[in-house]
Amino acid sequence: MLQHNTLQQFPHAVQTLLRVEIRMEAKQFLQNVKNQLDTHILFSDRFIQHFEGMHIFERSKAQMFAELYYPHILRTRLYQASTLGIVQDEKIQFVLAEIVHDEYGLGDEAQSHMQLYRNFMQGVGCEVLAAENYEIIPELKKYISEMEELTRNGDWLSAVAAVGIASEWPIPKYYTSLLKGFRKIPNIQEKDLELFTSHVTLDVEHSRMIEEAVLPHLETASQQNRFMQGININMNARRKLLDALYERVFV
Repeated sequence: MLQHNTLQQFPHAVQTLLRVEIRMEAKQFLQNVKNQLDTHILFSDRFIQHFEGMHIFERSKAQMFAELYYPHILRTRLYQASTLGIVQDEKIQFVLAEIVHDEYGLGDEAQSHMQLYRNFMQGVGCEVLAAENYEIIPELKKYISEMEELTRNGDWLSAVAAVGIASEWPIPKYYTSLLKGFRKIPNIQEKDLELFTSHVTLDVEHSRMIEEAVLPHLETASQQNRFMQGININMNARRKLLDALYERVFV
């Protein structure tokens, strides 16, 4: 089982650490975390910069990206669901359940985030196959492994940080960058981009909900460091995944 020294068990993830130098008041701590995420080095990486600056996104490359990214999209909400299972605080359970409910389209299968992504795949000309037919690149396998271990067997506060902040707060900025590239795909329709456009506002609300629920658990330096550990695991694994996607799609 993962303990509070989670990063020691993931030495390869210690790449770019967000830090807590001293204990802060809980609200100040969360604001500091968000400020660090807003300026995270991920947004200066070549993957993001390529999306920001591309003039045309060739359909063949868009199809390759869409298919390589699909196994990631299929699993994102599962980490939140498994975190719910290791958290004892009912307020946090409630928020995680609300987020998972949103991910499944509030009960409308046609609006589930998995289906909205499949709409994007079809919009770029991909044939949607059964999930087992898609390649899972090694960096995504590693991301999946780390997130599954953390959210099933790990420290619950680190897991909440990984799925409730690191997987939510940076997403509006991240998806805004992706959209600059997606809109350069020939003949793409705006309706095919609904998954990404909706998250520009939705994940800000998800982050707010998590913040309110988790505040009572962020009063001590130990708690704050546990929280930061989960964010670092997620963000560093995400950077490696995106860099690998850049190599496969654009190089």
